[in-house]
Amino acid sequence: MIRVVGNSQPIRINEGDLKRVRDVLYGYRNGAEKAVMRAVNHGTRQGRKHVVDGIYAKAALKKADIREHTSFRLASLGTMGSAQAKLILKSGPINLLKYGAKPAGKSGVSFRIWRDGKREKYRHAFIATLIKARYSGVFEVNIDSPKYKEGARTPWRRKEGPGIPTIYQQTPGLAEKANELAMEAMMKELDRQVGLIDRGLL
Repeated sequence: MIRVVGNSQPIRINEGDLKRVRDVLYGYRNGAEKAVMRAVNHGTRQGRKHVVDGIYAKAALKKADIREHTSFRLASLGTMGSAQAKLILKSGPINLLKYGAKPAGKSGVSFRIWRDGKREKYRHAFIATLIKARYSGVFEVNIDSPKYKEGARTPWRRKEGPGIPTIYQQTPGLAEKANELAMEAMMKELDRQVGLIDRGLL
């Protein structure tokens, strides 16, 4: 019903709730698809909110930056055969500037990945802006590059922090709780939508 895509576990509707949805579909054919669609989408939004809150409690990121890496593809009447929406966790590392990276003393860059952790340091890193790439971030000289020559200051490579799917996976119980809250929200909204059908408002 609701599925998280990315490097994460799917959120699934359990068999008891699935039976209830089917009962609703059987007893309220007129407007039932729209009711279920709205309920699924409401549950997805609540699941996303819990995921954002859970990652915020774990990682030293702003909620706006977390939301930037999460999105959802809502269910529509055209997709109700599968009755699912998708909560999307965008893969890929996150700019260390989002983790509060700043110059550390005379050399290096410090940052903090985990909210309850200490600041870490890359001793030979620096902050710079690539004008053509329109990218500001943390870099270090890439001594592993075949283009590198002893003592040279180029080429550079980026130093980045863990992406949202990685943090999601490393937060115990987050997937299960997001699933639980999403399903509770969906069923509550489904009850409300059924009430609207009963009153002829849907």
